[in-house]
Amino acid sequence: MEEQSILSGTLDYLGLGLSLVLLLATAYLWSNNSRQDAEIKQLQSDLQRVKKNLSALESRVREIREPQIISDVPEAEPFGLDLDEHKEMRITPLAPQKLWLNFVKDYNDFVEALESPGQLKKCEKFVQKNKLKILTYSSSANFRPAIDVKDSIYWAYRCSGNEFAVVPNPMNPCDEELVEFAGLKELYALNYQDGVYRKYFIKLPALLRSDPLTGWVIKDTGVLNLER
Repeated sequence: MEEQSILSGTLDYLGLGLSLVLLLATAYLWSNNSRQDAEIKQLQSDLQRVKKNLSALESRVREIREPQIISDVPEAEPFGLDLDEHKEMRITPLAPQKLWLNFVKDYNDFVEALESPGQLKKCEKFVQKNKLKILTYSSSANFRPAIDVKDSIYWAYRCSGNEFAVVPNPMNPCDEELVEFAGLKELYALNYQDGVYRKYFIKLPALLRSDPLTGWVIKDTGVLNLER
């Protein structure tokens, strides 16, 4: 009987101990789950805040990247082109690598400002300043040195070596004889129709090569605009 009593007490203690263990385990699990729930809620809150910040950032980026629509675009002249109505045909080509570019610009400006009084002296000074060769044209389709500036038909500017940029003498009005028999149509593509034109504008100079054996040889034809 005593042994049963001892066994029964032992079982009661074991049951009590097991109950305490289960209670502690339950409390631990409940506490742990509570912490996990709190952490999950905190993470969810942080995630929502990050999403809001990201949305605001994306809106800002779209504002920065969104192209602005300009209703009135200011008219800009193409680089190197003159859109002035009075000088509609006056287009000096851009060729920075060409050694004749500055000379052609100076020539066009000179012709534009050239007036009748004192023309010869002004032309002689221009020829001397630019060290130009003065040429005339023979019926055999060849060029030869002119006696003086007044009698010259063309002026030749040395580009390099034996290559020259050739322009008309602006003192000579352009007429049918000059076009047909003085080499103008051989040297240039031009807008001559009939009658007399008194001003020249070089778009591209004719390029000639001076050869000791063959004389002056046309390398490239130019483009010339005539004005009444």
